[in-house]
Amino acid sequence: MILKYLIISILGACLLTASDPYFGADLSWRKIPKVKNDDVTELAWMSKDSFRSYLDDKDDRISNMFPVTKYYYPNVNFWFLIYTQFDSGHVIIHDKTNLSLIYKVLDFSSLHEKGLSKNILYILQQKISSERVSKIKNDLKRLIVNPFGLDQDSKNIYKILKEAGINLPIKKIDRQAVFLKLNENIRTQTGQRNFIKDGIIRSLPYKTFLNNYFAEHDLPPELLAVPFLESSFNPKAESKVGALGTWQFMPLIASYYVPKKSISPQFDYRSNIGVISIAAALLMKENFKLMKSWDMAVTAYNSGTKHLLKTKRELASTKNNINLEAIIKHSDSQHFGFASKNFYSEFLALVHALAYEEELFPDIHRDDRYNMENDLDFYLTKCTIGLEKNLNKSQLDDVLFYNHHITQTKTAFPRGTIITSKVKLPDNRFYKLNLKQIIQKKPKEWSKFLGNQSCSTR
Repeated sequence: MILKYLIISILGACLLTASDPYFGADLSWRKIPKVKNDDVTELAWMSKDSFRSYLDDKDDRISNMFPVTKYYYPNVNFWFLIYTQFDSGHVIIHDKTNLSLIYKVLDFSSLHEKGLSKNILYILQQKISSERVSKIKNDLKRLIVNPFGLDQDSKNIYKILKEAGINLPIKKIDRQAVFLKLNENIRTQTGQRNFIKDGIIRSLPYKTFLNNYFAEHDLPPELLAVPFLESSFNPKAESKVGALGTWQFMPLIASYYVPKKSISPQFDYRSNIGVISIAAALLMKENFKLMKSWDMAVTAYNSGTKHLLKTKRELASTKNNINLEAIIKHSDSQHFGFASKNFYSEFLALVHALAYEEELFPDIHRDDRYNMENDLDFYLTKCTIGLEKNLNKSQLDDVLFYNHHITQTKTAFPRGTIITSKVKLPDNRFYKLNLKQIIQKKPKEWSKFLGNQSCSTR
């Protein structure tokens, strides 16, 4: 009997995960609709100066601590377009070391208008994109053999390289080496505009609190681009390696700042935007103390401080002012791969996109809840309580909206549980923290403020 239920469970799991592209299941057995020629079109990549006014910060909205220097500009420009001009119906085929080198921009808008499921769309986009990548690789392979080929495909490759400002070596052997490297460096990137737009909408209720809290810690507001980069400001985002929430904290790092899980495996403060944003601010502050500059402090948020500090020490004997640019140039791909090298450029792109969000995302829908300007309050439960029994409908609705770590309202929450809300919660059951207390200690230490507080029946 046990074996029977085990087999049924395994089959059920297989059917469930087969519909999710992130599980990497083989979906070749499914009947995938055929793609017509007009289901995917190729677009021209935009001029590198198309949005220079935004990257130059035309209205001086961005601190001079975050300049887009000549070194970063090509990469920042690439990511700025990914975040503001291309959505998930676009796939860009590009070189991963030179983001000015764009082979193709594939537009799947027609395919998206057919009402297909997200999973089918994902499979079709992946399939077609892979086919186009294979075609480009084959063209480059022919050029490796004969770098002076003059067939139409070769001419197209040469034209793309010229537009990217790449000058090819005259010697045949050197040209072959270039084409070999280009073949190895091909990468695809899906547009992110719709995800960033959704993130902006999700962030609206938290703007007042986040700006005020970061200002209290004397942290630049530009750092609030990080949760957009990490998760598109999605409190439910979870990575394959276990990072969770808007700021994508790993469990170990989170344990230094927020209380450990105490109710169930699903109860995780990393999903609470208010609590984990406080942890992120404290982590950013510590990173800056270690790294001494914001370019490296921001990068350390993604890749950690260990390799950055090690490289900084290695360069100390030959350079005086060591910045992230010097570290990137010095680092090998083993310790500083594509994601780490691009993290700061992506961050700068989002800083500028968010600074001009009204112009770049004019179709943001803002309902009454998202327009709430009052601050977010933090409460501690004075005793073990159930939310349904102690909150009215309006209070419970607000608590569930702002506390993504709470999934069960009938659960008994122990004394000292942190709950965020914008409506006033009952004084006899909840202790409201003041700003001084919130700033004074880490969230994991807030329970100390309860002292001899106890629940009252009055």
